Amino acid sequence: MKSIYQFTKFRSSTYNQSLQYLEQTQFDPDNKTAILMLNLGGPNSFQEISPFLIRFFQDTSVIRIPFGLGPYIARLRGPAKINKQYEKIGGFSPLFKWTMVQGFLMSKPQGSGFLPAFRYGLPLQEDAIEYAFEKTEGRIQKFLLFSQYPQYSCSTGGNAIRNAIELLQKYKTIQPKLEVSVIDSWHKNKFYISAMATLLINKIKGQNLDPKETIILFTAHSLPADFVWDGEKYPYYIYESCQLVIDQLKNMGIQIHFDLSYQSKVGLNKWLRPATHHALNQYIKNNKFKNILISPMGFTSDHLETLYELDIQLMEDLKKDIESNKKNVIRCDSLNDHPQFIAALSDLVIQGLGNKKGSSKRERCIDCKFEQCDIVNKHEL
Repeated sequence: MKSIYQFTKFRSSTYNQSLQYLEQTQFDPDNKTAILMLNLGGPNSFQEISPFLIRFFQDTSVIRIPFGLGPYIARLRGPAKINKQYEKIGGFSPLFKWTMVQGFLMSKPQGSGFLPAFRYGLPLQEDAIEYAFEKTEGRIQKFLLFSQYPQYSCSTGGNAIRNAIELLQKYKTIQPKLEVSVIDSWHKNKFYISAMATLLINKIKGQNLDPKETIILFTAHSLPADFVWDGEKYPYYIYESCQLVIDQLKNMGIQIHFDLSYQSKVGLNKWLRPATHHALNQYIKNNKFKNILISPMGFTSDHLETLYELDIQLMEDLKKDIESNKKNVIRCDSLNDHPQFIAALSDLVIQGLGNKKGSSKRERCIDCKFEQCDIVNKHEL
């Protein structure tokens, strides 16, 4: 048996802060497999907002801010803007809470357990990995890197997977036979599509919406346009998911119009368009549709982008236009703990652990700027 003390040399300065969250998973010391639920993360308290933003803005693979100004902007942005936004949704991000709920509810093979592993919020990836080694005293044999982003992007799911593999590589000196499997994209998973369609049809029927007078406005997290110019396929994956949901609705007896928009732009560079704010405003002024049903696409759990950007900011900004044009604007529920979404997670875990190499490998973007992407494509340490 390897001693626990062999692994403490890899502890990060945030390990003790992450520990309080990781211990809530009830990770079994006898587990041989750790399922890392990879996501961006979010602040779990006001005290975590500034460190969260600094980590996020200094990652140039996501926000390409020149001259090392990312952390400086984060320090200004937190107190001036973001703190107030989180205050309006309760003072923290519910992303950790929903990840825990999903992790407990999804099916996991015997000998495996889940761990939230976030890129910028606590618990951080490096802390979740260290925890798995320490908890099992080095007996952990395999990691399943499970991206919680259904639509693959090198800036989100790819970023998280790339970072996790780089972190795991240093443990190979201690555990040479360590295995890794990857779930990096699942935008066509039948249970995921079914869950999205069911939420929409429940809202349509629950609100007595006439499909002929209604348009579904899908809203996805935007992306810097230069990523797409480099060959990023993310917007195509998003659109494909939207079309599959609409097809599912048609099979359920609902024929309805839809459109796609993007939200959460940061900085002055060009991002994917149309912006959700602009698209919604255009449909409010358009006489064709009485009802506009906003559906978060790619956001699997409620967090700042849904609870504040959509439910509060968007509605406050366009309130007068909505009322003057007599429109009915409704936001569809997020997936959160919907049974069919939990079935999707369970299905993906079973597939991911059953296939030694995880999901199919992908080619790097034509003009990829990140040499590390080869790590993600190989799916190995």
